[in-house]
Amino acid sequence: MTASTPGHACLVLGVGLRAHATAATLRGLWQQAKALLPAPADGFCSLAVLEGKEQHPALAGWRVPVLALPLESLRHQPVATQSARLIARYGTGSVAEAAALAAAGPQAQLLLPRRVAQDGSATLAVARRRVAPLDCCIAAACRAAALSQGATAP
Repeated sequence: MTASTPGHACLVLGVGLRAHATAATLRGLWQQAKALLPAPADGFCSLAVLEGKEQHPALAGWRVPVLALPLESLRHQPVATQSARLIARYGTGSVAEAAALAAAGPQAQLLLPRRVAQDGSATLAVARRRVAPLDCCIAAACRAAALSQGATAP
């Protein structure tokens, strides 16, 4: 997969993964997402997952930072999808949407609600950061690092 280039829209992918998810499944979800985004998107800044999933084999081959977010940072995100099962288990209606929004930072915009893989093994959502282009990718990586070390979201 490719990272974004200077002048990009600073997109962050949020991903939810089950044990049997594959890299091909995630690539397929990204291809679907690209076709549905309001503006053409060739790449993205980072990929955000629930802490503990950052070493999942399906993430191999993505050439962007994989940001591992603690569950607490996902619980209060304003997600569009409301899955009763996920609310009961994680405290959010969509892990993918919440991860994308949390990693994208304050005032992030959910561009694409979660897409679900045909086999149900993975979900993917897209958010856009609302910051100056120069600090976009660096800020996202630093913010996620702070969150993964127990800091609270600003």
